[in-house]
Amino acid sequence: MNMRKLSLLLFAVFAALNTFAQFGTFEKKADIEKFKDTRVLVVMFEDSAYNASVAYAMERYWTYSDFDFVADYDVQKFRKGNYAFLIFSKAKGAKIKAKLGSSEADFNGLALLNKYSKRATAENLLAYSLCSNVIDTNDWKSEMVRGVQLLNNYFNLAGQAARDKDISESVMMGDYPTDKKVLFDKKLLIEYKQLTLKGKEDPNEAYGGELDAEVERDEIQRAILKQDNSVIYFFYSKSESTCHKLFVSAEYSELLYYTSASPTKCNCELKDLQALKDMREEYVQNREKKSKKGGDD
Repeated sequence: MNMRKLSLLLFAVFAALNTFAQFGTFEKKADIEKFKDTRVLVVMFEDSAYNASVAYAMERYWTYSDFDFVADYDVQKFRKGNYAFLIFSKAKGAKIKAKLGSSEADFNGLALLNKYSKRATAENLLAYSLCSNVIDTNDWKSEMVRGVQLLNNYFNLAGQAARDKDISESVMMGDYPTDKKVLFDKKLLIEYKQLTLKGKEDPNEAYGGELDAEVERDEIQRAILKQDNSVIYFFYSKSESTCHKLFVSAEYSELLYYTSASPTKCNCELKDLQALKDMREEYVQNREKKSKKGGDD
């Protein structure tokens, strides 16, 4: 590959990571189907909390292909064969003590690679999901449950696409959440000090539903581990250039809404809450139009 093509590829992948929350780099549906025959090797590093947590999540929530666990010092034994490698990429500035991997694209979360490297490159990155920038020992379990579920969701949804263009990040992002009913009758949890208001704005009115913006992180973690179908929550993942802001369901970790901002504006804002309300209202309006036309719900 010449330098010009390599530069274009790097730019494309970096742009994707700075724009979208969680997807993959596959361009053809056939390649998504082929991935079902790929064995995912979950790379275990020298951190017992991370290892135990990613194993817990994979054993319960990864359904798309077969997988095994391998120590990082044994990975080179699997240079040949139909394998993919799951590592954790620490973003620059992330407050994570564990000695894990990283990525040229500077993101914080799980990275699925077609060739093992402790530092993910644009050429070997297949798919990724974002995690919080502050992860302590007790945080790993819920972070890995969400991270694995987001990855698994990507493959399952991409595998259902009718055409190649339907697995592009822009099309898939526009379809989230795939089941719009997930947006209704859910309590929104926002971690303490992660909601920014400019005045006497009413966040409950902007969201159009029940909201609690004073919760401790462990309350959100419990909802994730319980797979609570009555809860959605907000979190962000930051790199040096971008803050990724996500709203996710506690059950199945379905991505409901995503937006990006500068690294200094990671908090949830009133306009983000309004976006969720607008999505619900648009769904109701579309359902009513279909009903009048005699269409399905």
